[in-house]
Amino acid sequence: MNRPKKLKNRVYVLDTNVLIHSPESIFTFEEHTVFIPLRVLEELDNHKRGQSDIARNARQAHRYLDDLIRDIGVAELSESIPIGRGKKAGKVRFQTFEVKRMERADDEIIEVAKYVGEKLYNDGKTSTVLVTKDINLRIRALLRGVETEDYTHDQAAVIGDGELTFSGQIAIPDSLWNQPDVKIATEHVDGKTVYSLESNQVKKWPLNARVYSDRFDGILRKVQGKVAKIEILTDYRGKHQVWGVSARNDEQNFALAVLCDPEIDFVTLGGDAGTGKTMLALAAGLQQVFEDKLYDEIIVTRAAVPLGHDIGFLPGSEEEKVGPYLGALQDNLESLTRSHDGEGQDAWSKKVTTDLVMSRIKIKSTSLMRGRSFQRKYFLIDEAQNLTSREIVSLISRAGQGTKVVCIGNLKQIDTPYLTASTSGFSYAIERMGNWAHSAHIVLQGVERSRLAMHATEVFR
Repeated sequence: MNRPKKLKNRVYVLDTNVLIHSPESIFTFEEHTVFIPLRVLEELDNHKRGQSDIARNARQAHRYLDDLIRDIGVAELSESIPIGRGKKAGKVRFQTFEVKRMERADDEIIEVAKYVGEKLYNDGKTSTVLVTKDINLRIRALLRGVETEDYTHDQAAVIGDGELTFSGQIAIPDSLWNQPDVKIATEHVDGKTVYSLESNQVKKWPLNARVYSDRFDGILRKVQGKVAKIEILTDYRGKHQVWGVSARNDEQNFALAVLCDPEIDFVTLGGDAGTGKTMLALAAGLQQVFEDKLYDEIIVTRAAVPLGHDIGFLPGSEEEKVGPYLGALQDNLESLTRSHDGEGQDAWSKKVTTDLVMSRIKIKSTSLMRGRSFQRKYFLIDEAQNLTSREIVSLISRAGQGTKVVCIGNLKQIDTPYLTASTSGFSYAIERMGNWAHSAHIVLQGVERSRLAMHATEVFR
């Protein structure tokens, strides 16, 4: 099937899920026209009741639309209504014509899009595009001759099956040292060894990336013109440990370094299941709460309890309701307690240690985060790949003074409907927070579980 050529002028027909995903989407199509079907307004109305994030977004979309038509007369509603000013000002238009009422809303929205393209904007100068997060709807619309797109305004760059374009690491090839413009010097700053690498290639390197070669393994602290300042990492594979945990590979070593760095306020840990993301993040948190006294306690939440959704009728307190979704946390805490205090403890001592650790860990539901502000906390967001961009921003913004936020995710294990690797809040945060002096990112490599788990990871790919 040959897709129609996309013309300079465009009309974007929005599906309901786009407005629920991002109420601000109305304003993101620049100088083009946004078209709102009546069936979409009905679906928004059906979703607006309640305290869920879907309901809040539906209400916000209604508010935006109400603001646009507040001073518009009935006769003007059939025309395009201006959005904003200047060359990039767009327009919004509502459905004022009738189409056959259909049982399925998707089918009716497709018919509206066809009508818009064939009747309202058939001048040969305008493309009509149906924008939806629903993959199935996009396929069905294409089969019926309607051009479609996903909503991509908040998408991040990914490659392959959930692979991020940037792993958090920069390898320096041997050939770099032989180039005439390359200079390298060493200095010691506050007890740290720092390399000054001068080369034209460093200008685009993101801050706080792992930079390594056969000469050194460090973190990129600063780029000034052609000069990169690379601080040598603490080696957590030898005598240095974090809450009894040693790094088992280079990526884990870098992860522990940034997790324990008080200058890094925001860390994202990616990687497949079994690469040690949760274990390392918890070990660093316990170390900085109990030993270094940098934070008062650890706050843990997990996106398996979707943001803004009711956590159900499980009995007990908030922590008891969320607890069943955080089995991985409990497993890692048991392992960390053993590794920190040894295997020789009696049952009573182990219980005391576990109770002490758990007294400084608070499990929170993502649905109850709005309006909160956490001061001097180590804030761990697990399963971040299941959050939307709006949800991840809502959680990160809970961070008050002296709080560190750590996001853990695996883009190959997304369970939330309509989310993909490129639209996940996890990849969105990595891209938007990248190259900030106080953020770092690393994709962990290599399964560090049992030989059975490692073998299964290989043979079941």
